[in-house]
Amino acid sequence: MKTFAVPSSYPRRSSLLAFVVLWGALRALPGFAQSAAPKPALPEAPAPQPSALNNGSPEEASRYYKELSKKLGVLTPATIESQATLEDLLSYLGYKELTPEDVEFAKPESLMEGTATLAQALPVGGKVALKADTGSFMARSSEWLQSKMSIPAGVIVPDLVVANATRADAGASSLFEVVDAGGGKIGLKADTGNYVSRCNGCVAQGTIEDFATVHVPGATPPPLSQFTPELLPNGTVAFKANTGNYLARCRNCSPRINTPDAVGIHATDARNQPSAQWTIVRVGVSSGDILVSRFFAPKIVNFKDNPAERKTGWRRLVRMKSRPGSEARKHFVESAWILFNHFTGPSVHSPFGGTNVPLSAKNGSVNTQVALITQCKAGQTACQNAELNSIYWMDFGPSNKGYKLSYKLDAFFDAGSLPGAAPYYVPNGCDTCHGSLRGQAVLNHLDTDHWLDRLTDGDFPALNKPDAPPVLFDAGKDVKSARYAEAFGVLRQLNQEVADMQKRVNPKGFHLVATNKWLELHKTSVAPEPSLIKRAISFSNTGHPLKKDRKPTAAPLDWTSSADDKELLGLMNTYCYRCHGAVRYDVFSKDMVADQSSPILDRLDPNPTQAKIIGFKMPVDREMSDKDKKRMIELIEKLYTQTH
Repeated sequence: MKTFAVPSSYPRRSSLLAFVVLWGALRALPGFAQSAAPKPALPEAPAPQPSALNNGSPEEASRYYKELSKKLGVLTPATIESQATLEDLLSYLGYKELTPEDVEFAKPESLMEGTATLAQALPVGGKVALKADTGSFMARSSEWLQSKMSIPAGVIVPDLVVANATRADAGASSLFEVVDAGGGKIGLKADTGNYVSRCNGCVAQGTIEDFATVHVPGATPPPLSQFTPELLPNGTVAFKANTGNYLARCRNCSPRINTPDAVGIHATDARNQPSAQWTIVRVGVSSGDILVSRFFAPKIVNFKDNPAERKTGWRRLVRMKSRPGSEARKHFVESAWILFNHFTGPSVHSPFGGTNVPLSAKNGSVNTQVALITQCKAGQTACQNAELNSIYWMDFGPSNKGYKLSYKLDAFFDAGSLPGAAPYYVPNGCDTCHGSLRGQAVLNHLDTDHWLDRLTDGDFPALNKPDAPPVLFDAGKDVKSARYAEAFGVLRQLNQEVADMQKRVNPKGFHLVATNKWLELHKTSVAPEPSLIKRAISFSNTGHPLKKDRKPTAAPLDWTSSADDKELLGLMNTYCYRCHGAVRYDVFSKDMVADQSSPILDRLDPNPTQAKIIGFKMPVDREMSDKDKKRMIELIEKLYTQTH
C-alpha cells in the first residue's frame, strides 16, 4: 500500500482500511441495503451512476416517500408518488392562495409582505383589516351621527364605514371577510353578516354622493356590494365599485358624522390618490411567515467545465412557516425550506427570469429541493410518540414540467470522476450533506462570505463583469446601501433559524459552531469578512477514531495568521469547502483537518489500489492544477508531521 515519506520518517497511516470500514458501516445503516421493492409509481429512473457518496436508489426513495406520507399526512402512501406536486405541498402548509409560480417568481418583498398576488392579499374566506393612508384602519360604526335621530318604524339605518380604528385587531368591527362574487369581484362582509356597500345619498349634507355603508345582507354580495380589487405597484390594494369609482377615505365629508374620516366611493384615480390605497393586513398571518433570499450558489456548479464556458448556479430560498390549522402544523411540521435551483450561461445575467414572463419562457428551476422541519414543543406527547425525523426531504422536478415529485436531485458533486451529473436520491443524498445522521439531519448555514470569496479565485469570470448580477442578488453591490442592509437582514434571520434548529437537533456538532461564528461576525456588520482566519472555528471532534494517532493537545488546534495556515486554508476553501463545510468535517476547523490529514493525503494522491475506487480521489468535482495539488500535499504533510 502506498505511503508518503514525511520529514519525521514515520509513514503516515493509509485511509484505505478506514474507507472500507466506513463503507461497511454505511451499508449496515437502516435502509442502506438495496432490497427488492415493488416497481415505483413514478416513471422508471435511470440506474444511479457510481458516486463517492451514498446516493441511494429509486427503490429506497419510493419507500421513503410512503413513510413520509404516513408520518406527515402528505396525501396518502398510495398517491404521493404519482400525484404530489409543489402545489400540493403549498396547500399542505396552509398556503392554498399561492401557486408554485408565485413562490418561485414573485418579487421577494411582495411575497414576504403578503402582496405578491391578489389571491395572497385577499384570500377568499379569509378575514382582513384594511389600513388607510393615515395609518388608521377601516371599521364598521353604528355610532356615527352627531345627534340622535327619530327613526320611523321599518326604516333601516345602515352602519357607516369609517377609518378610525387604531389597530387591525381593535375589534370585530375592523375585520372583514373576503367573499367571492365571481368574475374577479369580491364582497367585504362585516361582523354583522352584512356587506360593505355603496349607498347613494345616505348621509345628509355630505360632500360626496356615495358613502360606504354596511347594510346589505345575503349569501352572495349584490352588485352595489361588489368590488374589483386592483393590486397597485406599491403593494397596496384599490377597490373599484360598480360605478367605476374607488373605495376611499374621505376627510370631513359631512358635518353629521362624528369622526373626521368616513369612507366613501368617490375616488377616480386610485394610483394617484393615496386615500384610495389600502394596505391589507391578514388575520392569522404574522410578519416573517415567509422569508425569501436569492443568491449565487457555487455548490451546484459543474466545476469540470472550463471556467469561460461554465454555467453559473443560483438559488432562490423560500422559507415558509406552516400555518395554524394546516395539515403540516397538525403533523408537527414547523416550516418548509424550499430551494429553487437555476443556471445561467456565462453571458446570461437574468438568473431568475422576469415577473411578467410566461412560465414556459422563464429561466425556471431545474430542480426544487424541500426540507420539512419538524419540531416537538413542550407538552406535545403525540409528537414525541411519533418519533419524527428532524428533517423530511422532498424533491420536485423542473418548473416547466409541472413541479412534479421526483426521487432525486441530479447534481455535479462527483463531476470530476463521472461523465456528467449523478442522481442523489432522497433521503440518502440529502442526509449525507446535512450531518450524515439519519433522523437527525441539520440545515446548513448560508455562508455569504464563501460565496463572495469565489469571485476572486478565477472560477467564475462571468461574475466579475461590470454588468454581472450581484452575488447576493437582492442586496445589490453597494454594501453601504439600505437595500443591501435589508436583504442581508433576511439572510441573518435565516441563519439564526438555522442555528436554532442545529442547537435543537445536534448541539455538539461542528455545524452549529460554524453557524454561530457567521452570526458573531455579522451580528451588526453586513460587509463581507475576507479574512479566512477570522472566519475559522475552534472545534475538536472529541472521540473521533483518528484522534488516537494525534499528539495530545490541551485545546483544539486553531488556524493562525502564519503564512502556511493562510495558504492551506485558502486552498481548502477553494477546493474542499464545497463538501467539507458540512460533510464529515469543516475545513475551517484546523483540529478537524489535522485529524483527517492522513486520509486527505491518500485522497489527494491515491495509490493504484485506491484509485480504482470511483470517487475516492479528491476533490471529486474536478481536477486540481498540478501547482495547487503539489502545494496542498506539502502543507498537509507538514501539518501531519506537526500533529502526529
